[in-house]
Amino acid sequence: MATQDERQEFIFPPNDNSAQTNLRYDLTAEKWTRAFKSAQISTSSPSFGSSVTFIVTLIKFVFNIVLLVVILIIDFVKWIRSKN
Repeated sequence: MATQDERQEFIFPPNDNSAQTNLRYDLTAEKWTRAFKSAQISTSSPSFGSSVTFIVTLIKFVFNIVLLVVILIIDFVKWIRSKN
């Protein structure tokens, strides 16, 4: 954390209306605008279609696992009955 002396040494950009000051403010504003836009692009949420596709795929996977377990249990019961 900055000390009181370090905070007092910080020189804030001038508030005059000169061309050089306006150019610095414009460059800073462009930099922050680009940063916010790139942050919005990189944190955008997935589309509805891709979310639905993922959910349907997940449901199919769970259904197939349950079906596999049921078929294995049925085959195991048939195998046990055939041994007796």
